[in-house]
Amino acid sequence: MEIKKIEDLAKILKQNGLTKLELSEGECHLVLESGGKPATMQPVVEEIPVEPVAEVKMPEVVVEAPKTEGYVQKAPLVGTVYLAAKAGEAPFISVGDTVKKGDVICIVESMKMFNNIEAEVDGTVLEICVNNGQIVEFAQNLVCIQEG
Repeated sequence: MEIKKIEDLAKILKQNGLTKLELSEGECHLVLESGGKPATMQPVVEEIPVEPVAEVKMPEVVVEAPKTEGYVQKAPLVGTVYLAAKAGEAPFISVGDTVKKGDVICIVESMKMFNNIEAEVDGTVLEICVNNGQIVEFAQNLVCIQEG
């Protein structure tokens, strides 16, 4: 019950020379009395049983080492990785492709900015460590390249 409503009821009590005013509204019960006694308001306290909440386990993010040996290019920022420029288009790279330093190998979207990720070395793609549309962490393995 709002304080303003209680104040209005107290004014009505006083203006009409009443000695007692009792009002119930939902779960709230209000008794106003005049005649030197302070007005009292006793809230109705109802104990609600609380069921225990099952513990939620968050999946662990494990940055795995690539299965093959070579230069491991890591994500320079956190975001969503895209392996092709647009949906339905051919990916930038595939396993076995030869890349040159500076070739775009994927895109990482972060804060609505699309960042081209370029190969840091020349070589052959041995492994692509992420999936299209996957969220990547900073320094997560993206691609393994056999230098040469």
